[in-house]
Parts: sequence; C-alpha cells; structure tokens
Amino acid sequence: MTNVRLALLSGRLSYRALFSWNTPALFFAVLVFTPVLQIVFFVLLGRSLEYRDDLFFITGNALLGATAASVSGLVGVIAEERRFGTLSTILVSPASRVAVFVGRLLPGVVLAIGTAVFTSCLGFVAVGWPYSPLESLAYLAAITVAAFSGSALGLTLSAFGLIYRDIFQIATAAQFALLLLTGANVALDRLPEWAQGLALGLPLTHAVAGVRELTAAGVTTTFWSALGTDVLVGACWLGVGLVLMNVLERAARRGASLELY
Repeated sequence: MTNVRLALLSGRLSYRALFSWNTPALFFAVLVFTPVLQIVFFVLLGRSLEYRDDLFFITGNALLGATAASVSGLVGVIAEERRFGTLSTILVSPASRVAVFVGRLLPGVVLAIGTAVFTSCLGFVAVGWPYSPLESLAYLAAITVAAFSGSALGLTLSAFGLIYRDIFQIATAAQFALLLLTGANVALDRLPEWAQGLALGLPLTHAVAGVRELTAAGVTTTFWSALGTDVLVGACWLGVGLVLMNVLERAARRGASLELY
C-alpha cells in the first residue's frame, strides 16, 4: 500500500508541477486541436485518394492521439525533471523507483483517454455514431488499452533522457513510427513484410486491429484477443522501461550527466 500511495502521489504531483497549465492555449492546442486537425487531414486525404472510409481514419487517429499524448507526456515529465534540476533528487531518494516512475504513467493515461474520447466524439458527430451502447464501451476499452501501451512506450523512451539531452527527437521519431506502421492510417497488409513484423511489437497496432474488428463485426472474441495482445505488448514495454531506467541511471551517475541540460 505504501508503494501504491507513492505512485499515486508521484503522478499527481509531477503532473501539477511539470505540465504547462500557465499556458492553457498551448496545452489545448497540443492535446486537442492538433489531434482534431490530424483526423481532418487524413479523412480528406483518404477521400481524395478514394482509400477507405471516414470512420477508418477517425478511429485510427483517435487511438493514435491517445498514444501520442501518453508518449509525449511521459517523455516530457523526465525531460522537465532534468531541466529543472530535480531529477537527481528523485534518483537519490530511498523511494521505490518502480513506484515513482509507474506513477508517472497515470496522468498520461488519463489525459490520453480524454483526448481520444473527445476527438472520437467530434468525428462521430460528423459521420454518425457507428456503435451500439455495448460497442461504445468496448471502443472505450480499446482507447484505454492504447493509452496504457503508449504510456509504457513513453516510459521506455523517457529512460534515455537520463543520458541524452535531446530526448524529444526520439519521441518524435517514435510518434512517426506509430503513425506509419500501426495500421491507424494505412492497412497493415499494404506495408512491406519487414514493416508488418516491426508493427507487431509496437503499442497501438493490436488495439487498432481490435477496433477494425469492432467496426466490422461488433464485440467478438477476436476483438478481445486483440486488446489482450496490446496489453501484453504494453506490459513488455513497461518492463523494458523499468530495466532501462535502472541501467541508464547507473550510466548517468558514472558519466555525471544528470545535471546537464
């Protein structure tokens, strides 16, 4: 219970301290306006190319918005801790590293879910609500899974912030990989075989596949299997992230890089 309390407090306090609430216009633009424009762009692109329907791009980019928000949030937290000089204080404390950094996942997951739900609702209002009440709950479950797995990837990437200053370059590259390889905007069977293999290990890929199944056939065993696979992928990334945090923390201590920005 001590570690659970530590995780909850760590997430809440880091969120309050490090997110730019003093510039709400920027906050809104990044987490709401940008995902909406992204959906509009791909819907119009799909129409011009006569590729798929509007719902394909609305759902794919809504889930993509959830992972993008969670990846950016986690990477931003570690980067800002380092910039403000508080990262070394956290790392020398006796608190559990797992509890502290898993706590960083929670605000990103909640924020990502809110972003995806909001953008989905806007898209569904435009094209008509495609799901029954039960299917809508299943769609919300897919969003939640995508937000979790994206946050786990974000934690893994944020570990490199212990030794690498320009961490947002890595985060941007990861977001482009999710954009191109997960099936959110291009069906996986249209990608090269090597890209399809790489996509299977990325967060979001299986959640998107589940939503495609939900749209085509409703709540099926295949849908839940896809979500379960995405949870497993997220758990693997979470484990990798926690190991990297431990390994790269020691490397940062040896290289005296924690205070460099």
